[in-house]
Amino acid sequence: MKKLLIISVSAVAVVVSGSFAGEQNVSTQNRNITVIQGHSTADGSSDITERVLEECIVSLPALGSLDALVDAQTEFLREINGEPGNNDFRKFYSAAIDINYMLHQKVLVIVTSSTVQAQDPVMKVVERNVKQSVRFESNPANGDMYAGRSNRQYYFSTREGAVEDAKARAAVWLKQQSAVVCTGD
Repeated sequence: MKKLLIISVSAVAVVVSGSFAGEQNVSTQNRNITVIQGHSTADGSSDITERVLEECIVSLPALGSLDALVDAQTEFLREINGEPGNNDFRKFYSAAIDINYMLHQKVLVIVTSSTVQAQDPVMKVVERNVKQSVRFESNPANGDMYAGRSNRQYYFSTREGAVEDAKARAAVWLKQQSAVVCTGD
């Protein structure tokens, strides 16, 4: 037991004296090593993320310049407008308006890499224009004709009614978006 204690104390003394002697010659070395059957998140891959800093609409069309795409269908309808004996083939309409516009964005692009050696992310502000499109369709629930008694289905009996409904929806959206149109700044 005393022999083991003496050997332990002498081993600690050798290690301590060696560490004091090594403090005078401190040097660092970067070495690349290969780990077999290991798992690391430092695979050297890059991760690219974007954050929108600013965005505005370049321009919006005037409501009067919008044209609707009208679709007509014919179906056999039962109990038209609630009349029990009024069963017939009827033509009904639906309309859609597409608004195409350009969106100006100022985006912060951040590129980070997962490497063993610490590396600062690369950040760059990029400006770009992006084409956007939004579609407005007429809502049959606003139609002037219906079929069925308990399970009513509404329809537009005129082309103009369907177009006006789609234009009304587009007008509301255009009014809401006018606040985010780009200014000359």
